[in-house]
Amino acid sequence: MPNAIDAFRAQREAAEAVYERLQELSVVLAAVRREVDAVAGNAEFRAVLQREEAWLTQASRTITEVREWRELEARQFLPGVARRWALALVFALASAWIADAGYAYVAKPHEDELRDLRARAAFVDSIEDRVITMTPAERRKFDELFPRHAARR
Repeated sequence: MPNAIDAFRAQREAAEAVYERLQELSVVLAAVRREVDAVAGNAEFRAVLQREEAWLTQASRTITEVREWRELEARQFLPGVARRWALALVFALASAWIADAGYAYVAKPHEDELRDLRARAAFVDSIEDRVITMTPAERRKFDELFPRHAARR
């Protein structure tokens, strides 16, 4: 267990190390201060800084103008685009309606013909079913009524 004198000596050594480090830093800071003063006193450096400041001012004005121009463009852009899309939508709907009407016009006669053919086929199927289910007596009577049919067999 360390005693108070050992603790005091350790604290004093630490304080001396901190003091030495502060002395080194003060020397470095003095050198940096001399260099900064030399640079700040340089006329060429000051001229460069003034030109950069002017460029930054001009860049700031340019950015402001571009921002205003873009806001104006955005306000004008949306209505124009909406009109174009509305026109395109109307054209697409009209084209679809015209195509549908043309298809209905062309397909209507075929629909009627198919309906007639289906009705005839159903009628023929019913006659065929009846002929198949005839008794022999009914068959003879049928052959007497339709002699052309009997000749084909």
